[in-house]
Amino acid sequence: MVYAIQQNRIPEFHEYYRTVEVLLIDDIQFLTGKERTQEEFFHAFNALYDRSRQIVVTSDRPPKELQGIADRLRSRFEMGLLADIQPPDLETRIAILQKKASLEHVDIPQEVINYVAGHGFSNIRELEGSLVRLVAVASLQNRELTLEVAREVLRDIVPKGNRRITITRIMEEVARFFKLDVKDLTARRRTHDIAIPRQIAMYLAREYTDDSLIAIGEQFGGRDHTTVMYAYDKITQERRSDQTLDAAIHEILSILER
Repeated sequence: MVYAIQQNRIPEFHEYYRTVEVLLIDDIQFLTGKERTQEEFFHAFNALYDRSRQIVVTSDRPPKELQGIADRLRSRFEMGLLADIQPPDLETRIAILQKKASLEHVDIPQEVINYVAGHGFSNIRELEGSLVRLVAVASLQNRELTLEVAREVLRDIVPKGNRRITITRIMEEVARFFKLDVKDLTARRRTHDIAIPRQIAMYLAREYTDDSLIAIGEQFGGRDHTTVMYAYDKITQERRSDQTLDAAIHEILSILER
């Protein structure tokens, strides 16, 4: 619109934006305080609405929280379909990376896909960019795409924090990931929805702390050290073939390492 004003081409601007089939406006919150732009958009909106054209508007907040936007515009935003788009979950991130690898015709081991996806990138561009970087470095250095290479290449993107990993922190993060209470992990219940998270927590405690099997068992409701060993061996074996389990462990670990 600024260009149209500078070039004295407002009529052409109106003709174009008030007759398009679909109008997509990204980050509408940036119109805050720009009264002239809001005025033009208001009239364009009305013209397109009257013609039954599609209007798609995105924002980083719901219409009611848009400050500095005219009430008449916010009311029009609210009369449409509101869709709350959340960051992709773990399974979606895995699918995105698999699709990206397929489009690039690159064979990437599943454990590498799980490692990248497990670090919780909320931005799709960052998620795909990390994979592109990994593939590029491995290709330039003529190295096989392994989990060790992925950790090395993406070390500065997914840095390790300074907080020490403890059994208590492991139990808290595992419980949060599976939407449980920490006390569920120490209870005597053996239902599947409790047993698997408990075994994962025991596995992480064994793998990433210096505590003994006996000490770990004590933290989990006074369980015997053989129970801890069984859980560790079971999860170690299953994560080799269960990509969802493996990715979940990577995601929990990425939180613990922050």
